[in-house]
Amino acid sequence: MTAKDDIVIIDVPTRERASLGWILEESFEGWYLLHSKKTLRDIEVVRAAMSSGKPVGLVMLKTLEGSTGYVYYIAVAKAHRKRGIAKLLLEDALRRFRVSRMKEVFASVEKNNRPSEALFASEGFAPTSFSEVSKRRGNLHTLNMYREMLVVPGEVLLRKAMA
Repeated sequence: MTAKDDIVIIDVPTRERASLGWILEESFEGWYLLHSKKTLRDIEVVRAAMSSGKPVGLVMLKTLEGSTGYVYYIAVAKAHRKRGIAKLLLEDALRRFRVSRMKEVFASVEKNNRPSEALFASEGFAPTSFSEVSKRRGNLHTLNMYREMLVVPGEVLLRKAMA
C-alpha cells in the first residue's frame, strides 16, 4: 500500500496540537526540537497526515506579509518514513498556499540535510540568499521576513515562485 492510498491530511486545532509532540521528538533534537515544539503551539496552521485515524506526520505553515508563505517544519514519525508522506504534506501545503494566492513560498533546511533538500527540490524550491531576496524586497523588508522565518546560521533558505 502506498501513502496516497492510506493518508488523509487534516487541519489540527490549537487545542489538539500537543498530541503531535511525539512526532517532533522522533524528528528533531536540540534547538530544533525546542523551537519546533514552541512553533507547534503558536503557528497559524498545522496539518497532520493521518493513517488509520492516527497521526503519522505534520507540517506547520505561516503567512508572511500577505502574499508570502513559509513552510516551518515537516516531520514524519520514524515508523512511517520513506513512504512519501513528507511529499504529500508538502504538496498539500503548496495547494493551500496556491489557493490563498501566495506569490512565493519559502522554507529553510539544515545544510547537508540531503533528504529535506531533495524533497523541496522535487517541488521546485531552489536555494536563495538574503541578498537575492533583498534585491526584490529591500533590505529592511527582508530582514523582517528573516526574523519571522527564524533562519539561523547553518540553514539554507529555499524559495519557490508560485504560478
